Amino acid sequence: MSAPVLTSSDLRVIEQVLAMGGGYVLDFSNRTFAEFFADLDVDIEPEATGLSKAKRLRAFFHSASTAECARVLHALLEYREPRDDDENRASLDKYRAIVSRLEGIAVPLSATPSGPDVLTLQYVRELSEKAERRLASSDFEGAITVSRTLIEAVLEQLEIRLTGASGTYSGDLQRQYKAVAKILRIDDKDEQVDEGFKQIARGLVQIVNGLAAIRNMASDGHARHVQPQARHARVAVNSAKTVASFLVEVYLAKHSRTTVPVAVGGAR
Repeated sequence: MSAPVLTSSDLRVIEQVLAMGGGYVLDFSNRTFAEFFADLDVDIEPEATGLSKAKRLRAFFHSASTAECARVLHALLEYREPRDDDENRASLDKYRAIVSRLEGIAVPLSATPSGPDVLTLQYVRELSEKAERRLASSDFEGAITVSRTLIEAVLEQLEIRLTGASGTYSGDLQRQYKAVAKILRIDDKDEQVDEGFKQIARGLVQIVNGLAAIRNMASDGHARHVQPQARHARVAVNSAKTVASFLVEVYLAKHSRTTVPVAVGGAR
């Protein structure tokens, strides 16, 4: 058997860019993941194996040819939604270099356009609308996945903006939220914050924690224990929308001289 096309160093870069921690791959649901590879006419381990999407993708990379790896990596990068810090991410340039090496051509590292600003209410609205579209199409797993993606993207960008780097949380959304809340000084340990607001802050932590639990149990990141219903997906979408818009508004209020508009719709 021939050696894998990708080195362990390549895989570390790829996993970082494709957000493969905790068994995930970007914001794919099991259904959209299968459809993505079907459109490429590429064989991937079926969902029935019980493996997470990340493990199925790693298995593909282990056995795929150079041409197959290049084609899939290129398509995944096109699928991946740009992020605000992409221009400054060394891992993204390394990812493109890997694709260029496999394709045997030179591709400018700056070819990908800069992405949207994650820390805006417009970004929260756009991802919320994406989750709503998945709800409308009865893709409840996908709606829960997008909800978590929204929270995770906002938390990651807040930490990068405020500290210059993002921590490693291995998919622990509650721990990530607590770290960012402390940096923003909205955690319940700040003695200058009113007790009533501290209760709200603690409640937000519980929302995030519940969203992470729903994501792991009822969506497609792992072997599913329960079949998500519309009501499960709806509470995940609305919770994510509330927490993400709140965090963005706090950040903008503290770091902008302009008035922050309240522009994110509530539950339907």
